[in-house]
Amino acid sequence: MLLSAHTSALDSFGLQPPVTQPSRLSRAGARARGLGMKYRCVLVENEEGSLRRLKRLLAAFPEDIEVIGEAMDGPTAVEAVRALRPDLLFLDIGLPGFNGFQVLERLDIQPAVIFTTGYDQHALRAFQAHAVDYLVKPIDRQGIEHALTKLRSMGFNHAHFARALERLLEASGSRYLTRIGCKVGDRTILVKTGEVLYFRSDNKYTALHTVNTEYLIDTPLVELESKLNPEDFIRIHRSTLVNVAWITEIHKGFDGKFNVILKDAKSTRLVASRHYAHNLKNL
Repeated sequence: MLLSAHTSALDSFGLQPPVTQPSRLSRAGARARGLGMKYRCVLVENEEGSLRRLKRLLAAFPEDIEVIGEAMDGPTAVEAVRALRPDLLFLDIGLPGFNGFQVLERLDIQPAVIFTTGYDQHALRAFQAHAVDYLVKPIDRQGIEHALTKLRSMGFNHAHFARALERLLEASGSRYLTRIGCKVGDRTILVKTGEVLYFRSDNKYTALHTVNTEYLIDTPLVELESKLNPEDFIRIHRSTLVNVAWITEIHKGFDGKFNVILKDAKSTRLVASRHYAHNLKNL
């Protein structure tokens, strides 16, 4: 498994490689029933004290919970979930980097989510309707026990969690796109914005580039720019909009232009014009 070859990288953000798990079929059956399985969890809290308290409380449920990773900010949380692929995420809302909702928007898998929050009652109604559960700080053992009981009663259905959390993101008032519809023949492929490396316009079409695929969409670049979170996507050329999360290096050439290197397997290189260089300098 990939994680075992990258233990040192995981250590850099406080993660533990997962222990050997039961066969895929046996885990799938356990998930479907919501019974007889230990949930592999990643904990995301914005304060060290809150994180320690949550870990201490979860230690009282050794038959239910295995903590495999932790994070204290949005970017590290996304890295942790992508690397460890947990069953369950205890997720704070108010995180540095980007908040809990933005963490969910960037995930390529959908674990079950139990929110830990200090939000007001209006927001909690949205959580109650669309999330597995929420725990209001200060968290106690009874709250965790109730949340785990609720999770098991729901069964472990990734599709259900994905639909529920999509509605939650809408209810939270996020005004930016989280998915983009791409027509392929008679189908429409929904691509999460976090999976997009960059957009490039060419005449009447815009090309959407992911790690493995290029899709053509008919949305102009200027319209996309207005609908995407400016903290996530920046213009580096009149024809190019790039996902900041995928940038790994920036080099200034002798001609004053910048070369932007992405962190995909091909190390994609994009050219930034002088006119938009200030967007890179502000990163």
